[in-house]
Amino acid sequence: MTSVSKKLVVMLYLSVTIPTIAYASAQTDAFAVGQALANGAQASTAAGVTNGAVANTVNSFNPTYYQYSTNAPQTNLYQGGNGDTISAGAGKITTCQTGALNPDPFLQQNCNAINFMAKNPSTRPQFSISPTDPNIALSKAILANAPTLAANSLGYANPAAVGTSFSGCTNTTVTTPATYTTEVCNDFNSIASQTCTMGQIVVVNANTNYQCNKTQNTYKVQTCNRTLNVVVTPAQFCSVSGGGTGVGAYFDMVFGCSGDALAVVTVGITGAVQCHGGSCNSDYYPITLNFVPGHDAGPVTTYVSRTYDGIWWNLTTVSYSGVTNTVTASVAVSAGRGGVIKHTATMVPTGTVGIQNVITTSWIDGCAVQEAAAL
Repeated sequence: MTSVSKKLVVMLYLSVTIPTIAYASAQTDAFAVGQALANGAQASTAAGVTNGAVANTVNSFNPTYYQYSTNAPQTNLYQGGNGDTISAGAGKITTCQTGALNPDPFLQQNCNAINFMAKNPSTRPQFSISPTDPNIALSKAILANAPTLAANSLGYANPAAVGTSFSGCTNTTVTTPATYTTEVCNDFNSIASQTCTMGQIVVVNANTNYQCNKTQNTYKVQTCNRTLNVVVTPAQFCSVSGGGTGVGAYFDMVFGCSGDALAVVTVGITGAVQCHGGSCNSDYYPITLNFVPGHDAGPVTTYVSRTYDGIWWNLTTVSYSGVTNTVTASVAVSAGRGGVIKHTATMVPTGTVGIQNVITTSWIDGCAVQEAAAL
């Protein structure tokens, strides 16, 4: 193998002299003047804080929302600089963004401010202000005549008439001569030697047993089960029905179901025979009897009507015979002059009650893996 190495040397030196002009910063000078004015008022402001003026001012506000305290509720998060304030802040942001609004508009202001800061600047309208914008022109006019405009806002034509309030607010013109500096930069390419190897490199391991690839097909017998799962659920049922009006010329009977695998018969006096001896009933109270077809039930006895003057009458007895599947109702009615007439009527219901089994089935497929592998 022949190794060929080529070297290319390129040296490029570029020397550029860039003059720059430094301009005086009017904003910096204005900041320095404002800072000096604030430092002059620092001593009196500190005295107002230490002599209780702040506490008195805060406590004079609405006591529902304001109460002066030397320790804020969040001081326990500090813990000498070792506390976790990030989690508390993140939790507060999440609560304000996802929680319900506070019904008190004053207390809701806290979450309104947090939501405003959390969403900015992504949701804040983006715009640019040109040097010729009217607001810029107005701000320049304010900077040029600040004392007079401030005095005019308080109703004074001359700043001197306000007293010493504007003694520190004066127009100042600062002129700083332009300065020049020279900057030099170098641009060049570095030199490096590159080599490459051509051809295939074969590495032989003496301990490797080299053989050809070989594939063998094998068969494996697998078994699986598919089981039918049967669930039997007992359920109550009732299909009893029937009845009639004027049964035995005296009774009304209605058959039905009362739940829990029970049948029920309701017996009352037919309205057409409610009057006897010149008086009629005014209130009617049917009698009911629960029974299971094929099993005796009753008898039950009670008055089923009451006259207009409050006298109970029509003492009725109802029973059920499981042998004959027959409901029997009887009542003794006064016939005048001490006579009594007994009315008896029977009726056979249709249908049955009991417990029926509800069967549901499902497959337990234990062959799903084998079926998928055979596809």
